[in-house]
Amino acid sequence: MQAAATALVLLLAWGSLQHLLDFLTAGWSPYAYAPNWLAAYWSALLLLDPLAAVLIARRHRAGLLLAPLILLTDAAANGYAIHALDLGGPLAPIGHGVVSVMAIASTVLTPRLLRPTNRPA
Repeated sequence: MQAAATALVLLLAWGSLQHLLDFLTAGWSPYAYAPNWLAAYWSALLLLDPLAAVLIARRHRAGLLLAPLILLTDAAANGYAIHALDLGGPLAPIGHGVVSVMAIASTVLTPRLLRPTNRPA
């Protein structure tokens, strides 16, 4: 289970880096092409992704509960953006698929990770 927790931390750190790069390259409104609510959600991930990663790394239950919530809502938001709004390039569905698989995996693994003997280190 330690490997699963480490994978979650790394995945959330990767997401944090992606959102940080969006802000560094496009400024304070990197998602201006998206509806306001979607842009606000993606912008919030700049704070939520690292928060969950740090909480998991510090062995807080809140991080293990927050991670699947972030990943599931991100998968849903990305799916909406790609398929309903036709945003993203030709490779966007691949990234969406990866996030969706990780969202499902984190949701399935969370109950096991929450057991006292399996808390991340």
